[in-house]
Amino acid sequence: MANRFNKFDCVVVSPGKSRSFAGPAIRLIRPVTEIAKLDVSFGAMSHAVSIDKNKSALVIGIGQFKIASREGAWRFHDVPLFEAAKLLAFLESCGAPDGAGREYRAGAPDGAVIDAPGDLSIWKFDRWLIARVMGAPHGADPLFAFLRAQESYGLVRFLLRERANPQPIAVLAARYGVSEPHFRRLCRQALGRGLKRELRQWRAAQAVLEVVESRDSMTEVAMSNGFASSSHFSREIKDLFGISPCRFRRRT
Repeated sequence: MANRFNKFDCVVVSPGKSRSFAGPAIRLIRPVTEIAKLDVSFGAMSHAVSIDKNKSALVIGIGQFKIASREGAWRFHDVPLFEAAKLLAFLESCGAPDGAGREYRAGAPDGAVIDAPGDLSIWKFDRWLIARVMGAPHGADPLFAFLRAQESYGLVRFLLRERANPQPIAVLAARYGVSEPHFRRLCRQALGRGLKRELRQWRAAQAVLEVVESRDSMTEVAMSNGFASSSHFSREIKDLFGISPCRFRRRT
């Protein structure tokens, strides 16, 4: 998760200058000078925003939007949209594994400005998002509504629902309603890697969790997670995590 959040450099915009963006996008806005006063425009709608060392802002937009400086220089980071949507999908799936609860897409805003802590950086964004989800009330949150509206969010939720009954990729693509090549492209975009490798890691992580939390035998854990044998299970876990399932259990 962290690698994709960490790789983006910031861009500095001089006082009095503006910058236009094409959505869907999330921008983390921070001041360069002591204070920066900005106008954020989504079509005919405009927001006056003031940021300083104690306050930054997240700007989210579905379509075109513009940020102009009235006072002070500012900088922005591109927040990886697919990664943020993927993280939210995982977190909300854990909270409602049967697909109920907060999984909805309606009400995504055309654009919004969200207050954020002054020390929020792109390197801390994933932790900040986790804390926001954990502390969020059940009411609407414009950031969450925006992320739920992304196809990558729905795709990850779909894959999480389907992982209990492993299917060939061609079958998953048909169930999702697209061709297999297009499904693979969507998955690589949303997941940051090929689908087979991602599903392999999900299965392994689930199996390790069962090893740690249950007293089932290694054979029982292997069989319940679709491994051909306990030795196959052991090789897979050691290959992915560097230690055997038995060592995971001994550490608990």
